[in-house]
Amino acid sequence: MQQLERAVLRPLEERDLDRIAGWDSDSELAHMMGGVPISIEESRGRYLKMLNDRNSLVMAIVDHSGRLIGDIELTEIAWRSGDAELSIKIGDPAYRDRGIGECAVREMLFIAFERLGLRRVYLRVCSDNLRAVRCYKKCGFRREGVVKRRLGPDDQVRVVTLMTILRSDFMNMQAVS
Repeated sequence: MQQLERAVLRPLEERDLDRIAGWDSDSELAHMMGGVPISIEESRGRYLKMLNDRNSLVMAIVDHSGRLIGDIELTEIAWRSGDAELSIKIGDPAYRDRGIGECAVREMLFIAFERLGLRRVYLRVCSDNLRAVRCYKKCGFRREGVVKRRLGPDDQVRVVTLMTILRSDFMNMQAVS
């Protein structure tokens, strides 16, 4: 079995925003995530808003040396129902396919369920983003359904999968490992 490379989560800081904004303007990465590239100004504004929103938690993903390589976020946190949406981006291509995303997702799920007391985390992923789908399945997410959406700059029809994980399922996985 392949050893996962360790990812470390730390609070996102304003000094990280220029690097993240560069990733947000990358058309290949935007396509993988089902979006469109956005400007540096739009990206900075989005992240600054999230940093000050009690219904969002955004963390930087750094490698063992502290180098910023991506970000992971919980948004749409519904405190009463205990739900939140997860999104992750490994922006630095040199760090993809190394297990870092899986490690970061597991760490963020621990935060969601243990520290924040959430009951369910869900996500939306383009079904053709096989690397992401594999990662989410390894982390315990289950497919709940699919929809077809027009996405990207050319309004291409793509299949989007909704996946969820419950706190109880995550805790059972933790107990087994």
